[in-house]
Amino acid sequence: MVIIAAVSAFVGPRMAGSLTNMDLRTASKRIAASLRYARSQAVSETTTYVAVFDIDEGRLSIIPIDSEDEEEVEVNEAESNSLQPPGKPKHYIFPENVRIEKAISADEEATSGLFSMVFFADGGSSGGTVILMNKRGGFYSVTVDFVTGTVELGEGAQDA
Repeated sequence: MVIIAAVSAFVGPRMAGSLTNMDLRTASKRIAASLRYARSQAVSETTTYVAVFDIDEGRLSIIPIDSEDEEEVEVNEAESNSLQPPGKPKHYIFPENVRIEKAISADEEATSGLFSMVFFADGGSSGGTVILMNKRGGFYSVTVDFVTGTVELGEGAQDA
């Protein structure tokens, strides 16, 4: 009985830690896949797509933007609720123990509020990096190249 109790004391916390790391890895892969989807749809439908990260709520929305509205792609908090996209937006809610540490683009760095990446019909993007963190301090980065729109996933990239 004592041996079982001792083994449980060491194995239990490791199992919980593994699940936390698995949530982070899964969330990072889902975000990368969602951004690849946005790029793919932008190219195939020849329309602009925007990926909006709600850092405070832990949510990613992929929204098609009508070509008539392309000049107003910049999304801010006041406009986000009134934005009426032509297609149905896709949403991904992050696991409870995963959050965005910071989001970086060429001209801004955000730790709260909304952050957007735009995907154009030619395959290009506004680019940027989103750094995800779990409660145990593990990091993943999801980076979108601004020229090609390609999405890369990096593990443990704290200083991006």
